[in-house]
Amino acid sequence: MSEHDGVVFLLSIAVLLGVARLLGELARNLGLPAVVGELSTGLLLGKTVLGRVSPAANEFLFPGGAPKTMLSAYTTIAVVLLLVVAGLEVELSIIKRRGRTAMSVSILGIVIPLMGGVLLGYLVPDSFILNPNQRLLFALFLGVALSISAMPVIAKTLLDLGLFKTDIGLLVMTAAMFDDLIGWIAFSMLLGPMKGRTVDFSHLVRTLGLALVFVLGVLVIGRRLADRALAHLEQQVDVAPGRILSLLIVVAILGATATQAIGIHAVLGGFIVGVAIGDSPRLRERTRQTIQQFVTNVFAPVFFASTALRVDFVSNFVPWLCLAVFAVASGAKLLGCSLGARWTGLSWREAFAVGFGLNARGAMEIILALLAREAGLIDDRVFVALVTMAIGTSLVAGPIMKHLLYPTTMPSGARTNGEDAAMLVRSGAFVSKLTASTSARAIEELGHALRPTIGDLVETALIAVLERELVAPTGLGDEVAIPHAAVEGLNRPVVALGLSQDGIDFDAPDGRPARIVFLLLLPPKAYEREVRVLAGLAKSVFDETARTALLKAKSLEEAVHCLDEHGKRIASSAPGPRMTSLTDG
Repeated sequence: MSEHDGVVFLLSIAVLLGVARLLGELARNLGLPAVVGELSTGLLLGKTVLGRVSPAANEFLFPGGAPKTMLSAYTTIAVVLLLVVAGLEVELSIIKRRGRTAMSVSILGIVIPLMGGVLLGYLVPDSFILNPNQRLLFALFLGVALSISAMPVIAKTLLDLGLFKTDIGLLVMTAAMFDDLIGWIAFSMLLGPMKGRTVDFSHLVRTLGLALVFVLGVLVIGRRLADRALAHLEQQVDVAPGRILSLLIVVAILGATATQAIGIHAVLGGFIVGVAIGDSPRLRERTRQTIQQFVTNVFAPVFFASTALRVDFVSNFVPWLCLAVFAVASGAKLLGCSLGARWTGLSWREAFAVGFGLNARGAMEIILALLAREAGLIDDRVFVALVTMAIGTSLVAGPIMKHLLYPTTMPSGARTNGEDAAMLVRSGAFVSKLTASTSARAIEELGHALRPTIGDLVETALIAVLERELVAPTGLGDEVAIPHAAVEGLNRPVVALGLSQDGIDFDAPDGRPARIVFLLLLPPKAYEREVRVLAGLAKSVFDETARTALLKAKSLEEAVHCLDEHGKRIASSAPGPRMTSLTDG
């Protein structure tokens, strides 16, 4: 590497990161996923635009040789860390508790797209396959690619719609976890033959055996070691998320090294390490968000910009192929997931919402397509079709889920049906000064306040809420928490509101303790009703003025008055508020 090579590499990283972040933020402001802006950077600076306008400038910024090799190394680290972040979204505790319900959604959501992808792989003309002798491998890859989901995109969509903490949101996330676990392991197994290695049965068995040992070792032994390490860091004063970030990256790269040495792509090692560390109850939501922000703002923009850098999207765009990939991917995924969701007892509207949620492919699909392209299995035309499908499915997931789960008449209908925050609190309970110092104690205190309303169902309700809180903490951010659960025997939603001057830790994304706590109890399988009520409660304390006024309430009437006044101001707003950091909306 010459001094000039070093200068060019650093300049190319600065240009890619700067432009990708700028266009990513612009895409967010337009209501699009950031990945759209980041991919656009590659289109603008790569062969598609700059390569046509000024080939010399394109060649200067992104030459071959050492700078290309160094950029490739950077993106390799980036893709491993992106899979670590995806792994952090997988919570084994959720799979254990909700796996049986989500299994039917996941299995049908994998099998039907897999069959559709394999069929499409056999129908594509030979001219679109780099090596027609690898037709079976090409078809299997398309099957895996069309069956996988994208947990980061799905999680972001659910958060934006206020569905992440709901039962239907947990169902979607659990099914997505199954999809990604199975999909990434299957894809990693295909990468060896993709790169031209002979499929030797004894070698394949050895690779699968070592991979199984690695996965079980990390998830069983590694998970316990990670939990102990986090516990040790937790005991130290003023533990910064940076220490945990350093630990995670070191372990992830070691895991990636191990799987690469086994003969499986490094991404599987990063993904499994992310699953193991992310499943620890000691990994705070704030730390999780810090890790995610670091990776998605530093490494991800360069990676996604570089994916489109050396591909001419104009000359390689084949309309019928893009349409066919999009139609088969979406149709098969919707059919499988919707049938599975309907089988679990959801209505058709809710089942289709689950299907559209799991249909989002996003960044994970682009990573799959890039790895297959680098392995020499697909050409640029198929790559462009897969990237187009990934962006298209991610763009339509949120709006269609919102249309299905938030009818346009919901705000006024909810108020007339007595499901707005003020009416629910009036018919429930109010505790002006919570004495609890932990989330479990706060839930118990609010549950006992509801005894005059629900009677002997209190004990059943408390068990359900506490178990659910272990699965998914309900701190929304901005000092608000809404612990909730479905309770057998209830026929209508019941709410208890409690205020805490000191605050109670509900593991919120912003790390702030909750001072406003709504305990929400719901009838079983009332998924649409749950969405409406949670949206109403979140809206009732959406802005700082409402929260400040509510914290001053000393009686039930004062609390109801505050909620009612704020409810009137927002009655005409759109449904589906964000339920992460409330000020982020």
